[in-house]
Amino acid sequence: MENHHTTPDLFALRTAADDVPIDDVLRLLGRFHARNAIVYLSDHSTVTVDELAAVLAATAATNDETIATPSDRDRIRIRLYHSILPRLADLGFITFDSETNTVTETSIPDAVTAALRVDD
Repeated sequence: MENHHTTPDLFALRTAADDVPIDDVLRLLGRFHARNAIVYLSDHSTVTVDELAAVLAATAATNDETIATPSDRDRIRIRLYHSILPRLADLGFITFDSETNTVTETSIPDAVTAALRVDD
């Protein structure tokens, strides 16, 4: 996750409009933690919610030039569990196993990863 300031390339996203609802993708990508979750999952196909929350808390802290706290991780874990992961699952980008608390990247469209400049 080298590029902590990911800004979506809207042209690349528009090319994905035939595959996924573009408005849903844009709403999701408007969220810092959702963008960075996609970036992380594109490199790590299966992670725990705790691992993902820790990574996202560290990313946010790095951007803010602070140190991630346990409460930051808890807040992000709750946001992941109740908002971000269900939306990613609804779009078909991930599967989420609530029994094991694992997230598996299944099908993040190339246009979405290109828009987030994952390979940069």
